[in-house]
Amino acid sequence: MAKAQSIQAEPEATLTVFSGESDPPSFAQWPAFPEEDVISGDPDGHRGSVLYRDPSGRFSVGVWECPPSKFVEPYPGTEFGHVIAGRATLTNEDTGESVTLEAGDHFFVAFGSRIAWDVHETFRKVYTMYEEEWDPERFY
Repeated sequence: MAKAQSIQAEPEATLTVFSGESDPPSFAQWPAFPEEDVISGDPDGHRGSVLYRDPSGRFSVGVWECPPSKFVEPYPGTEFGHVIAGRATLTNEDTGESVTLEAGDHFFVAFGSRIAWDVHETFRKVYTMYEEEWDPERFY
């Protein structure tokens, strides 16, 4: 899980409209993945925008983008997402369940899952995340 450094991730305005691939909200570079979670490629070009985080820090909405790479993400919460662009295969490391996502798809990942992401084409998603506990050291 990427840890915060000197990057600020303040949510943008309460009413944000964008048209997906051609008109994203402003993105910030997100912190590097831990070396042990990177399988291949360079996912550290990932970036995004936190559009909203509730006062407790446990619920957030945002947009995220990642270049082609392969890495493992231990999910700190439950995520629902919509793919705006690109293609990626997500594999649950515990169950072996695997699905390939592409633009237009919606997806759900349960809290505590360890998901291997194989990003085939630069991937952009809109996400909502609910977390059991907010880690203020985490950027997104």
